[in-house]
Amino acid sequence: MMALWSRFRLPPLAQLALLGVTFAAAAFLSLEVWMQAVRHTSLCTTTGCAVVGEYIRFGEGNLLKLGAAFFWLLWLVAFFAGRYPKAWIWGGFGLLVAGALAFDGTLLGFQFVALREFCLICAITGGLLGLTVAATAWVRRSIGVLVLGLAAWSGGFAGSAVLDFQVQPPVLQDTVFVSWGDTQNATARRHVLFFSFHCGHCSKVLANLAINLEHLTDAWYLAALDGREEDFFRMVAVQKALAEKQENPFVAVLREESVEHPAPVAVPEALRQTVRNARSYFKTKGFDGVPVLVVWEGPGRELILRGETAIFRYLRDQGWLERTLMVNLPPQ
Repeated sequence: MMALWSRFRLPPLAQLALLGVTFAAAAFLSLEVWMQAVRHTSLCTTTGCAVVGEYIRFGEGNLLKLGAAFFWLLWLVAFFAGRYPKAWIWGGFGLLVAGALAFDGTLLGFQFVALREFCLICAITGGLLGLTVAATAWVRRSIGVLVLGLAAWSGGFAGSAVLDFQVQPPVLQDTVFVSWGDTQNATARRHVLFFSFHCGHCSKVLANLAINLEHLTDAWYLAALDGREEDFFRMVAVQKALAEKQENPFVAVLREESVEHPAPVAVPEALRQTVRNARSYFKTKGFDGVPVLVVWEGPGRELILRGETAIFRYLRDQGWLERTLMVNLPPQ
């Protein structure tokens, strides 16, 4: 009986910690892959993840899948390294971890320095990778593992941080999901309103545009920054209303905004990409709140209006505020 028990005894605590951390990292990334593929949501609630994902050459989803596969492989190697403590197995495990640390440092250096963004998924993954190094040092009883791991990560981070990547935002026209007005005229001014379905200031701007629609000239576009699945349903409904009824676009948005639980509909991938473009443009331009109105007046000439007060002053100066709702502006 004792011989049988000895064959099934638990690994040492340090080995259990290493297996637990690598399993947690693999499960975390696998859950994120599943949520994005099936639920079209994410564990990350910030816009940073969407912005960072725009700069992945083969797509954010593929990067997450590769990350999950890597940590499952790492867990498997750690399991066999604990069960069969061969030098070459631990050597392979160390190479995998060192490469992952350099990769993670490079990715986070690009995010924090070049993009000035915080991606929650990447930060958690980096933290789990750091715990993996700490657990490995515990298993191997070597402080040198920690030092080498820190050196690999710091080298990747510093190398990425010192480079000027000249990050460019998406083209402004690729950020909009509905348009109205003289959109076919190449010389017309293009007004792009960045808004959220959950912003009272945006609603006020939209309401005033709605009651003054007949006075507006040039081209008008709407760019939504919301990433919830229900908000995509709202956008699809707005597009459908404009296509079928030629409805006032601002009224259509306000109506969908007031619906607490919009009906589920199929969301085209093109619409999801448009919203990702809008969020990327918004962040890389340094905007930090909605509403924002970008007025494209010609090549190299853009007017940026941040906040409802600046937007209303512009509308008044253009003679477009014939009627107003809840607007208090100083006299001209």
